[in-house]
Amino acid sequence: MLSLSLVVDLLRSIDDALVTEDGRGIKNVIAGMSRDQGRKVWVETPLGHRYYVVVTQDLEAAFDLRYDALSLMSPSDRLEVLAEASDTIDDYKDVIAKIISAETGKRLPDAREEVEASQSFISQAQELLSSRGTATTGRPHFDLSGEWTSAQVIVREGVGLVLPPFTSPFFGSIAGASTLLANGMPAVVKPPWQASASVAAALSALRETDLGGFLSMINTSSYGTLPAEEVASVVLFGREFTYRSLRRSFSNVIANCSGRAALLLCAEPKDVEGLAKKVVESAVSNAGQACGSVRWVLALRGLGEDLVDSMQDYISQLSVGDPLEGKDVGPLRTRGLVDRAAKLVSDATSRGARALGEARAEGNYMSPVVLSEVPRGAEILWGDVEAPIISVSLYDDCSEVVQTVSMLNSATSVIVYGGLSTAYSVAKSRTGAVVWGRDDSFELLKAMCHVVGDPARYFSEGPELPASRRALLLF
Repeated sequence: MLSLSLVVDLLRSIDDALVTEDGRGIKNVIAGMSRDQGRKVWVETPLGHRYYVVVTQDLEAAFDLRYDALSLMSPSDRLEVLAEASDTIDDYKDVIAKIISAETGKRLPDAREEVEASQSFISQAQELLSSRGTATTGRPHFDLSGEWTSAQVIVREGVGLVLPPFTSPFFGSIAGASTLLANGMPAVVKPPWQASASVAAALSALRETDLGGFLSMINTSSYGTLPAEEVASVVLFGREFTYRSLRRSFSNVIANCSGRAALLLCAEPKDVEGLAKKVVESAVSNAGQACGSVRWVLALRGLGEDLVDSMQDYISQLSVGDPLEGKDVGPLRTRGLVDRAAKLVSDATSRGARALGEARAEGNYMSPVVLSEVPRGAEILWGDVEAPIISVSLYDDCSEVVQTVSMLNSATSVIVYGGLSTAYSVAKSRTGAVVWGRDDSFELLKAMCHVVGDPARYFSEGPELPASRRALLLF
């Protein structure tokens, strides 16, 4: 039976003003104040929790935020106020994690990690302020120091628009809104479908501060209804094609388009079993939908076969089901993603790949599976895959591995286990981040998702990180 109350009840325990009087819906936030005027649209999360959102009809009021008043607040005062929001997040972090898990299907430990990443993001601003002293003047652009954002917020009269991702709705809301507010720009946050409660929880932490009056949250069905003339900057966490689409309507789009990752194996790792465990944990994170999730392994035959055996041992121990009940692999966002994943597995096996374990699909759930010996002709190699699938392709020569990786456009980052020359060859042949395999490589993949703007540009700020013209090579 579908739950009608869990998500909304959790949100009410944080901020009952954001919940409708009947206890079934989530209000809009207009200039820091909750509003329930608008059309009711029902939402069902991947876990089957149902609530409705109030779709505002008054976008003009949502964007009528007092830019002039915010500009009177000093940068140091704005940063101090953001620190108050971090304290509020800390008070409710366990409840917030449950909301994120209930909406996105993440495991609770992963949801808690998202909450902590949000707090860390705010604390970076405080560290920046401390390093510059309290006499900071003007509007700080954090990209200049390598902190916060890799793309400059163009500060002019207007409002910023924040588009957080479904896979990290709380972090995206906090990071995007904080970046804009710290730079003296009011923010309007548009929640991703099925994650309005997570975004409302973020707005709740911010709206109780002195910056609350410069914030709105609007539930609306499309970007086309938004007043482009009022938007001075857009902060996006999303796909490349979404970025290109937004660029047609909005002048300053700050985008982090990080997605799934590939692993290249041309040298024996120090610990094969340890690497296998990390690959599996990454691949099934948020049921394979998470930013930075490893989807493709391309390896020398002997090394790849050893890795596959170890990965299968770990996958066989995973449980599938509700993450709030302690299961390891939760649901996919839609049944359409499940159907597509099943078709990709079927296509790969029909072309000679071996499925280690059964790819079972039921409702929004799909069991994790390793596909070994995936040939170049398999569709799964050439498109983004949001599912707990590990595609493994085996080669007899490392040059073949590098050549295939260079054509793997669906991967936005690559971990390279091989010589330095191999890492450079990969970096020269593709765009995005190339991480030389080491103990913290998988943490770096996550870190790239917790940046406002282009992560390659963000990490290249450090003098120890050489960047080629097209790709960033991280040692």
